Amino acid sequence: MSRFSTLVIRALLIVAFLIVLLTQVILVPEAARQSAEMYPIFAYLVAPGIIGCVATLACIQVVLVCVWRLLDLVAADRIFDRRAFVWVDVIIGAAWTAVGLVIIGEIALNMLGAAPPAAFIGTVLAVVFGAGAALVVGVMRALLRQATTLRSELEEVV
Repeated sequence: MSRFSTLVIRALLIVAFLIVLLTQVILVPEAARQSAEMYPIFAYLVAPGIIGCVATLACIQVVLVCVWRLLDLVAADRIFDRRAFVWVDVIIGAAWTAVGLVIIGEIALNMLGAAPPAAFIGTVLAVVFGAGAALVVGVMRALLRQATTLRSELEEVV
């Protein structure tokens, strides 16, 4: 991978991380505050809602950090090392954790009668894309395992 590509990817990762961080710190609390003002009957859900949203966004931040670490391995030509599997496994775990948090949040809101109708559509989209991402990364993990095995075998032959 070229040095320029690595720098561009790192810049994009930093921007994405900062956007998620700003969302956690500014947008989520502000949206919760506005919702509590509009619907005071559900004001008691502000703190759990903020915690759930921040935790879900933290899963995205974990994925971004893992991609950064995998990029380090690619840049050092060590992506076929066993350590890469740890980072890939963490990505898969973070994606499934985010999906679980979204489902738990939707169930809780529905049980309390606080879920707007459009929330279900958002939940379905989040679950489909989150599960899809986790499954695609799982397939890529299998490909990494095959490539690592083939590289090890090739090193033994040489």
